[in-house]
Amino acid sequence: MAPTGAVNSSRKVWAAVFAVLTLTVVSVVPWRIGDLYDGGIDPVVIAKALLGGLSFGAGFLLMVRSPTRSSIGIRSLGLLAGIVLVSLDGAFAAGGPLAAVVLTVRIALVAATIVVVVRSAPPMTVLTALLAAMAVVTIVAAVTGLQSGLAGGRLAGGTPQMAPNVLAGLAAPPVIGLAAHIVHKGLRPWNVGLLVIHVAIVFATGSRTALIVVVVGIALAFLCGGRLAASTAIVTIAAIPFAYGLVAFTDTISTVLARGQTVEQISTLSSRTVAWEAVLSTPWDSWAKWIGVGLAAKTVEVQQRWRDVQVLDSSWVSVIAQAGIIGTVLLLIWMVWTTVEAVRTPSLSALAVPLMVILIVRSFTENGVIESSTTFMLFLSISLLLEPGTRFPSPLSHPVRYQMVEPLPVMKREPATTAS
Repeated sequence: MAPTGAVNSSRKVWAAVFAVLTLTVVSVVPWRIGDLYDGGIDPVVIAKALLGGLSFGAGFLLMVRSPTRSSIGIRSLGLLAGIVLVSLDGAFAAGGPLAAVVLTVRIALVAATIVVVVRSAPPMTVLTALLAAMAVVTIVAAVTGLQSGLAGGRLAGGTPQMAPNVLAGLAAPPVIGLAAHIVHKGLRPWNVGLLVIHVAIVFATGSRTALIVVVVGIALAFLCGGRLAASTAIVTIAAIPFAYGLVAFTDTISTVLARGQTVEQISTLSSRTVAWEAVLSTPWDSWAKWIGVGLAAKTVEVQQRWRDVQVLDSSWVSVIAQAGIIGTVLLLIWMVWTTVEAVRTPSLSALAVPLMVILIVRSFTENGVIESSTTFMLFLSISLLLEPGTRFPSPLSHPVRYQMVEPLPVMKREPATTAS
């Protein structure tokens, strides 16, 4: 068994990382529904900046006080710097650099916080603490926003204020972490209870994309987790008939996916494709096509009967608008590289593979991969932890299949002895 002192120390490190990442999550989630930053200073902008600075300072202090520090690979930060610098160049070329500079500083501050945290703790400690931080903010936002859900509408965040889709996106990654823990550790009251709560939150938000990625993520967590714990295997087998009956003999799933709309209405929703077409139609002989117009590009002009501006709600389309073809190619390389490393890293694959899959799926229907957001925090953390150049010089980081808080002890084989 691991020494008591080592376990206590591991838990203290986890708690410190959790505190830093919780501050960071609160600093990047929306505080106002439907608000797109286009420059300027107000109390909310100042408060979020101060909170972001505080989280970085706490993370830096944690790194300084850490007895061991990991080395950090440069691939992820290099690709991020390339995307951001290309978009910044596009912003100056487009004549609107101020808002883009502010957003660039925000991304740099979040990235710096993730770097100091990754340097301070073992990989699984960082990942599980980040998921726990997202879970706490999700529950607080959902509880304070219950009024909207009880009134018959879609559940939205109360404090901080979040649109239903944003709240669902924040709840989805913790579901994957809890599912992976159940696969490895078995059914326990706390992990089953938290899993049910987070799935219920996703369900209540009415977010179709989040519901799909949660189902896919849970399935991948079971597939990538290796041998199931006995209690998990028994309950999984018993739940198969129930799940089949729910899908085959009730309209619960179709009701959630339809959200009160007819098939014709769903099939004719073109707000996303209209924005995509507008961005993709940028002339090839313009600078905007190749380097974009800066990170402040959150909307695009469209020619529609009822509106002339459409919000960009896809990370890939946003990157095309913000950093052009060059930035998009860099992001594609980054995504593919990180996904390959997730599959090739046994010690983290049970958690990293499902998380990367849901990040990829959400990147096509939601923003956040390259901006100060929880999606960016999760993507950068996974990418840094999977880099070959990132090494945590402690026995606590030796490869294990999965753990939530404390690392598993490293067993040493005693040398064989022979009778004289």
